[in-house]
Amino acid sequence: MNMFKDKELRGYIGAATVFLLVMGLLLFLAFFEIPDTNNDIFKVIVGMLVGSLSVVIYTFIGKNPEEVEALKAKNEALEDKVSAMVIEKDKLEALLRDLQNEIIENLSIAGGKFEFKNNGKTK
Repeated sequence: MNMFKDKELRGYIGAATVFLLVMGLLLFLAFFEIPDTNNDIFKVIVGMLVGSLSVVIYTFIGKNPEEVEALKAKNEALEDKVSAMVIEKDKLEALLRDLQNEIIENLSIAGGKFEFKNNGKTK
């Protein structure tokens, strides 16, 4: 069946199950009292279930914390690549300017009198 292959659908079903368990537990506590012999164990179990509610809520609203972190890491890696590419582009532009100056100096009639003017741009 397709339901077991779809990761997103399984997440929704699991989140709904945990949510229903917590709500059922709260309803149970509204009508019955827990004996003192099992009180501590019951508190631990309820604390763990309530602690998982944040993941359940994230799943219901469509945000997966691991997916968000993975996307942030990918974004940072791409920003680093862009920065490196900009630096390489600037180096290539400087190399091209130097090559053009050498060609003009060696082959032009103007020769040694020619100067490259940058028009306000920095190297």
